[in-house]
Amino acid sequence: MSNPLIRSVEHFVLLEPEKEEKIVSKEDAIKWLKSWFQKVNLTTINQNERFEKEEDFSNFLEDACELEVKPGYVIKWFAVRIDPN
Repeated sequence: MSNPLIRSVEHFVLLEPEKEEKIVSKEDAIKWLKSWFQKVNLTTINQNERFEKEEDFSNFLEDACELEVKPGYVIKWFAVRIDPN
């Protein structure tokens, strides 16, 4: 179970091997995660978890922090709080 404070975070750091880190909005992080699911043709992570709705991706983004999209290639993300001051 994720920390309830994460649900109030609206930005994420995205990490991919051999690429610069990106800080993006939650909406952009969901788009990024969806694009990875499409690239590797994933529809489920396990038998109980299907990814069909926007909410499914949002929940996965908040509950997990990495995904091995192919052997040895792991993408990661972390919720961050950006202080405007």
